[in-house]
Amino acid sequence: MWSGTVGLVNGQYKYLTAETFGHKVNSNGVSLKKKQLWSIEPFPIKASTNGNSINGRGSFSPTSSIDELDELENVSIRSHLNCYLAVDSYGNVTCNSSELTDNCRFTITICSMTQEGQDEDQISWAFRNISRGYFLGVSGDDGAIVCNAKMPQSKAELWHVHLVPASGATMFALKSIGRKRYGRIIATEPDKLEQVQVDSTNPWGPQTLFQFKYFDNGNYALVAASSISSKIKYVTSDGACIDAGSAQKEMPPKNCLFTIEYHGGCIAFRDKCGRYLAAAGRQAVLRTRSNAVGKDELFEFEPAPLQVAFRATFNNKWVSIKQGIDLSANQNDVTQHETFQMEYDQSDNYWYLSTSDNKYWSFGVASTVQVASGDLNSRARFRIVWNVDDGTCSLFATDSTGQLRTLGARKSGQLFTSGPESIRFYIKFLNRTRISLRGANSSGFVGTKGQGSVKLESNKTIPDLFTIEYANSDNLSTDDPDELNSTFNCCYFKLLSTGKYLNVVDGQTICADASSMACAQQFQLELRTGTYLAIRTVDSGNYLNLTANGSLVLSPCLPEKATLWEF
Repeated sequence: MWSGTVGLVNGQYKYLTAETFGHKVNSNGVSLKKKQLWSIEPFPIKASTNGNSINGRGSFSPTSSIDELDELENVSIRSHLNCYLAVDSYGNVTCNSSELTDNCRFTITICSMTQEGQDEDQISWAFRNISRGYFLGVSGDDGAIVCNAKMPQSKAELWHVHLVPASGATMFALKSIGRKRYGRIIATEPDKLEQVQVDSTNPWGPQTLFQFKYFDNGNYALVAASSISSKIKYVTSDGACIDAGSAQKEMPPKNCLFTIEYHGGCIAFRDKCGRYLAAAGRQAVLRTRSNAVGKDELFEFEPAPLQVAFRATFNNKWVSIKQGIDLSANQNDVTQHETFQMEYDQSDNYWYLSTSDNKYWSFGVASTVQVASGDLNSRARFRIVWNVDDGTCSLFATDSTGQLRTLGARKSGQLFTSGPESIRFYIKFLNRTRISLRGANSSGFVGTKGQGSVKLESNKTIPDLFTIEYANSDNLSTDDPDELNSTFNCCYFKLLSTGKYLNVVDGQTICADASSMACAQQFQLELRTGTYLAIRTVDSGNYLNLTANGSLVLSPCLPEKATLWEF
């Protein structure tokens, strides 16, 4: 089921706000900050009595008086203070309790309203409280929230949904509920035009990842997170991917704009003509076709685990399974055999490493490291330790007794455990090289300060996109991109909207004003969890940190004190 972090915007373009002091709720927010963040969550499918606490989630009771299908449409709305929006029998709206009761149960109604002077209808959401039977709305100029409308008859009861990427979800795989397949970007023959087809059995590779971009009035554009070309591409209602061009900060063409709808725990995308995205035809091209929502029109967002390649520093070779099941650092190029997915276990701070066919790194005979079946018992758990002197990492495997084993390599490149010395690796991101950044202690994304500015700050509602480009800091003069990528020891961040690289001015301030790698700042990435990384410079070892006022600066600090960046 889908659950999302959103901002709720009323007809006067003010955000629903949960005040920190006194748990007051109003609709006076002028922008999307922490107090304006709400989580819409599927309501527990369990029978309950009005006013009594719900103690479970997701378990359906056959004695419930509400039909199961109706139950799937029920949601709760939780504030940034982890308190739930609730309505009493008089229509008073509160948000001061972390206890989930039937007074917190809402359904979402999708409303279409004709706007004077506009060509298409305005699509909004309306929230009906189940226990009271009335719709959530705004009363008066003071932004007071009430629940007294029997029908959503005016803008007071209508809300635009500003969807915010949840933690670790700035990039996602788009899964069709009906097809049970994932969308992917392909180049058609013979014209090489890019389009989206829903035919991938698993979200493997950059071509299966997407992002969304919010525009005014609840409009969204689907962005190909890693287009085959280097340009930002929007997905059209015909399934094609078109160049965003200079419209990255402007409203895209109408055939690239969608509104989102909530149906039974899933999401549907509606275009300006009232049709819904679905996988159509034998090729399963993602395009709009039907005016009604069925299984084929429903989608869910799935997290996108990081896929990487490991380059051993002792021989500059890539770790591979090309030779069979044994893992060896013996290849010069990165192909499917050198690509591995990193899955993070947050409870124990361990990593599992797998291949595209769901086989995991595990212990083999004679202390070797091999790929084995996907069952839990065969997987080896790994811990990453970052080496502060050169930006490399070392891997330590954990056996069934919990003992850490160093990961070494023989002269042939074959990996084995319990060696005398742990070998070092550079990690290269493969599927997530086009990213958004958000500080772990910030609700805003990293972006330029304003139109024409080159300075960066971390308080943006709509994130700017950056691409990660790898190179060897000593070989920037070469014209061969393969040589740069094969022996990389650093990376560069390029702002996609301007094509400028990140640079340092005044010794610590970060700006996007470098025209090439040669005059840009060199960075190294330290992957800390499945969704967060630390960013350090090659020359000084200083970390990219976030200040209290949202500025990005380079400063010396201990690795454990560095700002973590969600990507």
